[in-house]
Amino acid sequence: MRTFIISILLGSCLATATAAAAPQPRELTWDEMVPPAAAPPSAAFPGAGIPGKDATPAYVPMYTFNPVKELDGQYVKLPGYIVPLESDAGGLLDEFLLVPYYGACIHVPPPPPNQIVYVKLKKPFDLKSMADPYWITGVISTKIWTGDMADTDYVMTGEKVEVFEWKD
Repeated sequence: MRTFIISILLGSCLATATAAAAPQPRELTWDEMVPPAAAPPSAAFPGAGIPGKDATPAYVPMYTFNPVKELDGQYVKLPGYIVPLESDAGGLLDEFLLVPYYGACIHVPPPPPNQIVYVKLKKPFDLKSMADPYWITGVISTKIWTGDMADTDYVMTGEKVEVFEWKD
């Protein structure tokens, strides 16, 4: 009996130690995904936005790819809005774009590539509403992803999806 009680106590201690040792994700903000030297898009066109002066050439890419390299491989938790891309046969979402504000990528132009994350979920989930913000937790990388809707500087392997709760 004594051996039984000791094994239960040891098992409980090991479970607690394992939970405490699990890595905690870094809460990442969208501002941290823009390199300090990144200029706003209008800075690429001197005179743009000045009435009577058209400084925009026939074709100029709106944004360049410019991720924060230090984020590559980090375990993060990022809030944002989901723009669905792919779902499984049962209708559960498994690929999406995560964007910083509601309606991004639905209207043209999309945010710059360093403000969009392509997410591939390890386990699909049931998206209830695109109007609700979510926390996405996973490993982020600075890989470029290109799609019909947008281009991204970041790709994330999503491990956890939670509804974002506003704090008072």
